[in-house]
Amino acid sequence: MKHIDKILKKTGIIKASPGDTLSSTLGKLTSSHDAAFVFDNDKKFVGIINPYYTLIKTSAYDGSTKVEHALFHPPHISTKDPLSRIVKLMNESKIHYLPVFDDNKRFIGITSARRILAFMKDLEISKIKIARMSHTQKGTVITVKLNDPISKALKLFKEYKTSKIVVIDTNGRLKGILSHYDLIPYLMAPGKNTQRGGRGDKPRFKETPVKNYVKTTVLTLSEQDLVSDAIDQVLTKEIGSIILVNHESHPIGIVTTRDMLDLLREDSKRKQVRVTTKHLSKRHTVTFNDFVQYITWYVQNNETIAEAAIIYEGEKSDMLCKLHVHLSPYKGKPLVISREGKDFSKILQEVKDVVRRG
Repeated sequence: MKHIDKILKKTGIIKASPGDTLSSTLGKLTSSHDAAFVFDNDKKFVGIINPYYTLIKTSAYDGSTKVEHALFHPPHISTKDPLSRIVKLMNESKIHYLPVFDDNKRFIGITSARRILAFMKDLEISKIKIARMSHTQKGTVITVKLNDPISKALKLFKEYKTSKIVVIDTNGRLKGILSHYDLIPYLMAPGKNTQRGGRGDKPRFKETPVKNYVKTTVLTLSEQDLVSDAIDQVLTKEIGSIILVNHESHPIGIVTTRDMLDLLREDSKRKQVRVTTKHLSKRHTVTFNDFVQYITWYVQNNETIAEAAIIYEGEKSDMLCKLHVHLSPYKGKPLVISREGKDFSKILQEVKDVVRRG
């Protein structure tokens, strides 16, 4: 990158040694995207410790595990790498801090998502409206209500492979955000205290209400605001995501750090999912929208699929319905999944199961 010095950090790097414990190292981090950089006795870089890879993706480690047994080897950034490749590696690895090496493969510092955002703020791409960019959960926001059990949120975290879920009230208005990272201590630690802030007793913990763990301090913008406005909020408030709301304070999407970085990628075009409905009854609308949300998520995260189409045909009597899902790959023939019957929910679930199996 021509201006690598503008996104390079050489001091203030969170460091750890191979003999440190996982608990002491993770205690230095504040989000699932953070990283502690590990160096041996010869000051040679050997890897990183990252919450996503040591806590979320696996449950094989506990707090007493030595860092050397839980190392993750991240992508290496070269001073000559273009910005598009740097953000691609950052987003694909789910780590917002990556090591940078010179031409002799010597560690010279790190780059971070925040530094890239600060650099990006002066670029022309940040002057577009948020409505023009692809962003997380656009038009299909994953939500839970304040009194829903944590078990429901955990199921959504797993099913949609997301790290944040929007929390709403019974009227659909924004109340806060729930982070998977914030729930990890309660999922991992032993004990019998089930009060807010207590640890362990997982069955009872999973039935406690979402409102006990929701963060009510959130950043909000509208789709008519600029990307640069979102960058400013993330940098000044030190929160990694912004909830988009309409004029009634209903959430309509989330803009994350990853979404903004994706604008710098050469392959950042959002795939199209066309939806056509005929005689869709009002009582089935919510369930159908959830189905569309899942198919959309699947298409956006599947590298082999170029686009998709969802076609629903119902009878006015609401006695029979037909559902067709077309998944078109970049190469080869499209996969067409069709179901017909009287049980609306059963048909949607059957198609969903076929898609999930790939």
